[in-house]
Amino acid sequence: MDPRTFLKALYRAAVSAVEPGRLVAEALSRRGNAVVIRSVSDPGRREFVFVPRRVVVLSVGKAAVAMAAAAHRALGTRVDDSVVIAPDGSPEGELPPGCRFLPAAHPVPDERSLAAGREALALATGLGSEDLLLVLLSGGGSSLMAFPAESISLADKARTVSLLSAAGAPIAEINVVRGALSHVKGGRLAAAARAADVVTLVLSDLGDAGWHLVASGPTLGVPPSRRDAAAILESYRLLSLVPPPVRQYLFSPPNGENAPRDGGQRWSVLLGDIRTALEGARHEALRLGADVRVLPELLGGEARSASRRLAVAGACAGNLVRRAGAPQRRLVTLFGGETTVTVKGKGTGGRNRELALATAFHIDGVKGASLLVAGTDGVDNTADAAGAFVDDTTLSRAAELGLDAPAALDANDSGPFFAALGDAFAPGPTGTNVGDVAFVLAPGGEPLRAAPALEEEGIPLPDRI
Repeated sequence: MDPRTFLKALYRAAVSAVEPGRLVAEALSRRGNAVVIRSVSDPGRREFVFVPRRVVVLSVGKAAVAMAAAAHRALGTRVDDSVVIAPDGSPEGELPPGCRFLPAAHPVPDERSLAAGREALALATGLGSEDLLLVLLSGGGSSLMAFPAESISLADKARTVSLLSAAGAPIAEINVVRGALSHVKGGRLAAAARAADVVTLVLSDLGDAGWHLVASGPTLGVPPSRRDAAAILESYRLLSLVPPPVRQYLFSPPNGENAPRDGGQRWSVLLGDIRTALEGARHEALRLGADVRVLPELLGGEARSASRRLAVAGACAGNLVRRAGAPQRRLVTLFGGETTVTVKGKGTGGRNRELALATAFHIDGVKGASLLVAGTDGVDNTADAAGAFVDDTTLSRAAELGLDAPAALDANDSGPFFAALGDAFAPGPTGTNVGDVAFVLAPGGEPLRAAPALEEEGIPLPDRI
């Protein structure tokens, strides 16, 4: 098997391991009139049992359609109302009749996102003490469901978040600011449900940053304070650059917005995250005859800085393993996480292709080294690619085509670079999202085996991958 086919097989297995419908089905069931929630990530497999008057489902994020469809299959007629907020173009035909589908924008919110946020808040405030709000969260929900705080326009909030993102702020800090500027994020949606019980099932794209921050945590945690948001903006020297209404709001009295409120039970369950995906890839690599290392520390920080780690811990690891007397099988190192890019140029590409291009300089000429960097959602801000392939010939092939790799990296223009090489990886939307993966195949070792027919083992696979 050639390296690219092998790396694609690992990606497909990683995505399959976090297929949202299967994960929801494992966690959610019905026992008569009771709704049963299982803590699937807990070794004790605890169960939470609710017998509500009404069950209302709110599903938000890139995996919202698949998660909502699975919830309806599990609970059947027990669902009284449901709202699904997902990216425009999601397969709404998978949803049962009566399910309200609200398409919205990602990664930048629009008026549809604002309408979705208002609908979600109305759904929560309409619940009573004997009702259950079942919230299904996945990555992307922050932009899909937006309802800025009073006096702040959607454009003002989007501008503030854009400044933070361009400055290289990690998602955890961005979500604190989002939560402070919102009516629905940072636990405020759960607060709006008041006496109703709220259960949240989370498919996390945030790794070790904390799955309570997925979709800016509308039903999880304590609402972020305005002071905390202002401190984050100030740490990046952005406070003077944000729109004046945002600055005025952050320094105005909070009006009791964070005061505790009486409410029903609040439970949350982690369905899966990037480590779940890496475990799926690990099993597949072993089945294909490779030695596997899974790096426990997740990728983070600037993509260009993380590229050296990919090269040293991944592509250059083959010689170290052979000197230690390990078996002569191909070694693949699996990374997960999410890097950031401080945007200085005017190009296009996204964090995964920037990480791939930066790594190309470190493995140039390391014969036999190859890697794939990609987002598990199948896209990297734009639908044309989730990431890219890189090998020891990337830079030499680029030079032959007249492509200037250093200039592309400086301009944050990795998208056109990999498109011209034919090395962009573009599976299309996968229907799930747990962050990014990087699979690095070291030089040397025995040839890889051909992949067996995965479908025979009942593993669901996205058709496009």
